[in-house]
Amino acid sequence: MLEEYIAPGGIMLQEVCRDWEDCIDRGTAPLLRSHAVLPSYPAAIKRNHREMGPYMVIAPGIMLAHARPEEGATALGLTILTLREPVVFGSEQNDPVRLVITLATPDEKSHMRMLEELSEFLMTDGMADRLMAAESVTSAENLFQEVRSA
Repeated sequence: MLEEYIAPGGIMLQEVCRDWEDCIDRGTAPLLRSHAVLPSYPAAIKRNHREMGPYMVIAPGIMLAHARPEEGATALGLTILTLREPVVFGSEQNDPVRLVITLATPDEKSHMRMLEELSEFLMTDGMADRLMAAESVTSAENLFQEVRSA
């Protein structure tokens, strides 16, 4: 039930972002509005990306944006941001990015089930590509249900 973790308004499809920082701002906005993260959280993600490089770009075209719980996560949540125009994050192997998944985890353990469900979804053959091509929130939500019923 991946959708139970998605912040209200947290499925944003076919967006156009100026650069990777804009992607982080848009991905964290619903988490900020729902108070799952503090304003320090997007800044921490950006700082980590600058200091440690593009390690959050986990697969071709996919970024898993996150920061440590103590950097401003107050509740469990995630957002899905797909990009009409891919954005370069600096990953030699996995750029450009078309899917930014932003996670908020308030502690070291509560997010494990969410990560398991997210991994299952992303590892289902073709599902990430189908999500990146989705044009409506309903079609994205149907993909989550499709994986759950399989």
